[in-house]
Amino acid sequence: MSAQIIFPILMIILGLMDMLILFQLMSDSMLREKKFLKSVLSILEERSHDRNSIVRQMAVRGLGNLVYGAPEKVKKYKKFLLDILIGALHDIFSSEVIGESMKALAKVLKALKEKDIGSSFKDLTQQIRTYFDDEDDALRSMAFVLFGILARLTKRKWKTYFADQVKKSWVTLLLHLQDPNPEVLMECRATFQLCFPFLGLKRLQSAINEHLGGTAKLKPEQLQVDICRYLVSELLNCLRLLTGVVV
Repeated sequence: MSAQIIFPILMIILGLMDMLILFQLMSDSMLREKKFLKSVLSILEERSHDRNSIVRQMAVRGLGNLVYGAPEKVKKYKKFLLDILIGALHDIFSSEVIGESMKALAKVLKALKEKDIGSSFKDLTQQIRTYFDDEDDALRSMAFVLFGILARLTKRKWKTYFADQVKKSWVTLLLHLQDPNPEVLMECRATFQLCFPFLGLKRLQSAINEHLGGTAKLKPEQLQVDICRYLVSELLNCLRLLTGVVV
């Protein structure tokens, strides 16, 4: 085999070995040493743009593992982490990189509060929504998980914006309560219940909790009927108020 073939393969192998070492270090408590952590993060940032998709995948996984190696540093490097991980959601060449980024984001977001996310909130929310109807089951599932995490995080600053995103997504969420993949259905069920309060339909909340709460078998058709019945009732009430006529 010629050197022209062997050398590129060797470089790929060496690159993957480096990433395995860094991946392991990101879960190690020695990351608490400031100088060491900065060096490792700098390398992972560089590798997150590598030509090799496996290297990119391992880089974003390593960044997510900062939660384990140095949890107290997550907030300090929040913008750094979010910028890279949200950027990886746009990877057009590898669904594995996207999936790994979603898992890393789930870890990082659970260590943050609403105020920590900053202006990244909008891009993150919009990008997550694009995967609700993805043909990849794993990406759909993780998209619902992340949207649910954002629902838990949203308190004040982004409440109006997130409510608007929920209004744009609630029909999609409702449809995926019949997703053919059981895991996707389960994650969508949990997320739908977390997001429903943002719709402001308080009188329907008890029915939603009855349908989605607990572990009873979901009956999505009946849920859809209940929601439609409620919306028709509200429409009739609006007509009464506008016309002053009993409908």
